[in-house]
Amino acid sequence: MKEGRSSSDGDVFSIDEAWLKRNADAKDAGVGERKKIEAALAATKGRVSGPHGAATILGIPRQTLESRIRALHINKHQFKSF
Repeated sequence: MKEGRSSSDGDVFSIDEAWLKRNADAKDAGVGERKKIEAALAATKGRVSGPHGAATILGIPRQTLESRIRALHINKHQFKSF
């Protein structure tokens, strides 16, 4: 555990190093998640739903995929072919 001292009241606080590592791993997971979603969107030419959509390929509900696309700021339209 890492410890520190509060400058205002002298109380000691601690941070579990395992918690810090889990949060660092979560950031790395976002990078992998982005790559998987972008690969699925590229394979489906930007189609999110339906039997041949990215959500089906990834095995997740359409709404979940749409939410992750928004959260990761992925432009799904860049994968559409015109």
